[in-house]
Amino acid sequence: MTVKLSSLKANIGRETAGDWIDYPDWPGVAFKVSSLYLAAYTTARDLLYQRLGRVHKKGIPNDILMAELGGLFAKHLLHGWRGIDEDYSPERAAEIMTDPAFRDVIAAVQWCAGEVGKTEVEFVEDEKKI
Repeated sequence: MTVKLSSLKANIGRETAGDWIDYPDWPGVAFKVSSLYLAAYTTARDLLYQRLGRVHKKGIPNDILMAELGGLFAKHLLHGWRGIDEDYSPERAAEIMTDPAFRDVIAAVQWCAGEVGKTEVEFVEDEKKI
């Protein structure tokens, strides 16, 4: 089989504006997120790793890393949620996403943001050459 080249093209508009992604582990819960490939996020993430690497020479503690990444998710990637008993607001999202105790929410948002950037590879059948 042969891969259809056009199916490998990312939907940059969707990745930037964000889209609703259902989180499969929590039925009825969805997050509106931009992609992990969003330029503002990747730049901020890279700078974060540099900063934390200078401070934590023997490795960044997981609770610190989760809180810092969660803050970046809240700032750059998370635009809304549904199926959660509290209304979304950027302020509440920032509180939750920077609290290591909410690591499951942080991980869910990260997973959903990863899904926005995925492409669905399509195949074409090879033509038989005579």
